[in-house]
Amino acid sequence: MFSSLLGAAVKINYAGMQTLDWAIVVGIMAFMVLILIYCNRFMRNAADFLAASRCAGRYVLSISEGIAGFAVVSSVATFEMFYKAGFASTWWAFLTAPLGLILSLFAWVTYRMRETRCFTLSQFFEVRYSRKFRVVSGIITWFSGVLNYGIFPAVSVHFFIFFCRLPDHFNFLGINWDTYGVLLTIAIGMGVLFATCGGQIAIMVTDFVQGVFCNLAFIVFILFIFKLGSWDASGGLVSWDQINDSLSTTPGHSHVNPFSSSGIRGFNYWYYLIGLLSLFYSRGAWQGSMGYAAAAKNPHERRMAGILGGWRGMAQSLMIMLFPLAVIVFMNQPEFANVKEAIETTLAATKDSQLKEQGLVPTALSLIMPTGLLGLFVAVMFAAMLSTDDTYLHSWGSIFIQDVIMPFRKKQFTPKQHIWALRLSIVFVAVFAWLFSYFYRQTDYVYMFFAITGAIVSGAGAAIIGGLYWKRGGVYAAWVSFISGAVIALTGIALQQCWSLPNGGGLGVWLNNTFNLGWSSETLKRFPINGQWISFIGMSSCLILYFVVSLIEYYVLRRPDFNLDKMLHRGEYDTAGEHIDTGKKVSWFARCFGITPEFTIGDKIIYAVTIFWSFLKLATFIVFTVLYFYGLVTDDMWKGLWKVWVFLILILGFSTTVWFLVGGLVDVTKLFIALKNVKQNDADDGSVVDGGNAGDPVK
Repeated sequence: MFSSLLGAAVKINYAGMQTLDWAIVVGIMAFMVLILIYCNRFMRNAADFLAASRCAGRYVLSISEGIAGFAVVSSVATFEMFYKAGFASTWWAFLTAPLGLILSLFAWVTYRMRETRCFTLSQFFEVRYSRKFRVVSGIITWFSGVLNYGIFPAVSVHFFIFFCRLPDHFNFLGINWDTYGVLLTIAIGMGVLFATCGGQIAIMVTDFVQGVFCNLAFIVFILFIFKLGSWDASGGLVSWDQINDSLSTTPGHSHVNPFSSSGIRGFNYWYYLIGLLSLFYSRGAWQGSMGYAAAAKNPHERRMAGILGGWRGMAQSLMIMLFPLAVIVFMNQPEFANVKEAIETTLAATKDSQLKEQGLVPTALSLIMPTGLLGLFVAVMFAAMLSTDDTYLHSWGSIFIQDVIMPFRKKQFTPKQHIWALRLSIVFVAVFAWLFSYFYRQTDYVYMFFAITGAIVSGAGAAIIGGLYWKRGGVYAAWVSFISGAVIALTGIALQQCWSLPNGGGLGVWLNNTFNLGWSSETLKRFPINGQWISFIGMSSCLILYFVVSLIEYYVLRRPDFNLDKMLHRGEYDTAGEHIDTGKKVSWFARCFGITPEFTIGDKIIYAVTIFWSFLKLATFIVFTVLYFYGLVTDDMWKGLWKVWVFLILILGFSTTVWFLVGGLVDVTKLFIALKNVKQNDADDGSVVDGGNAGDPVK
């Protein structure tokens, strides 16, 4: 059944991008610019620029936020991880799915955060803790964000250089230009254009259009991999048996048995278990897409967008799974020796070992895709890059103004001043990203870099959870946890950078020689504690510190309880009327599953199907785990499981693409109607007055 992946006789595409391919890419770019021009007319004040005046529905949020999270850098990171770990990486998602479901069903953090009506995380920190804490947390959050984003353009541009097989330098107007530097300027410049011209409105709508385009393209790529990969009429060449033969079953390095992957550097089961904790602890802490968190028309729509998010990415997840699978076959089966040779020859010019690992899958894809499909794939990755760049530039640029500059101003910005301040801040972040991408030396996997830079704000998780759910969470506790998390992460980054230097020296070599430790060359090459473990140390330390210091504040310093209802605009404080009162009564059993009176019949159906799907994965995880520890699961059974899984995701990917296309088009129409009719409130700019948001409606 799973008859083919690519072709009967894989014809290597040495020609690369042709006129048709470039026309597809340019056409998508031009269409996005037209959408941008149209959206710009709706952007009038800070609320529009920061959160589209809180007019977005669930499908627009789910699709646009999803494509913003897709990103070239995330794709490359996933290619890198799947090529290394295989289906072992998918296995642990079976365990995380129920937790992710529970978090989405109960809208853990996201519902209450939307109830605060805050534009940024640090604005919430001022309402909950203090203005000084808002400023310090804003600086740390901003620094962590721009540092994390700094690698995005670098990985994206390297991807396009590998995929399009571009030269290191080119001559133009008699000048020898650095290809990498020029592409960095174009990539970041496009992000700046979209982020500054239309704010969150333009970002959300253009990301929605790009998301719809990408979802349809994902289907094309899946069809190409399964059926349309034949370069002649004799049928497919790469069979499921060849995939099975190529997947490693070596103990400790297995691609199919997740319990035998401990020897895989970085991506072993500890990586995924720490990620499981992070799902709960860090929810809402990362502000890379803070505009989407604030843009929902009400808390319930935000909840439903989170639930729908798991269905939106089916086709996407299958695509980024199948591409590394195909490359694994090419690199391990003797009948594809010519493809392997072409890949290795193309990569030979790259001296950096980490860049070679990143470039392996993109290079292979560029060699086996035909004209037309090559351009479509570049267009998809360009759309993914643009949607992430404009979202991150908007978020980090906005946070600097909202949480670092505004708290010091005695007089509020006028709407025009505010928008221009936000635009200039976005440009500043873009300049930093260009410099960081150009000069930073990457020493670890992309996901490890994400983990360690995200760990800089590991203290935010404790401050968010305690601030939203615990009336005794203390101000000093927030300070201690936030600063401790930043110190732990920055220490880890410094150690990683100075552990091994290009000249052969470094801290690791010095320690080894000074104390005669006898470390291996691998230990001297990379700092022995990777980014995921540093993240875990930060999370656990901050959570303990927050809890202990809060108790000291309550019992020793006698700090009074905090009024959570006022902060969350509940009951008598619901001046905006955002808590929908349908008059319906909800049973105790329904409330146990997070169902509230706001749920329609359609919402409940989506809810029930989502619960069933997540617990199906959990049941599979439990059954195979029990059977494995009883010695009843063979490698062939693992391979059979993954074959069934791929086909199931294939069916769901087609179905959900149609579902979200229809729902998204309806939602985006409602968005523009709402933007035309929304009542403008220039005071709603993120300022905090007397412990509440300046722009909150008054009864």
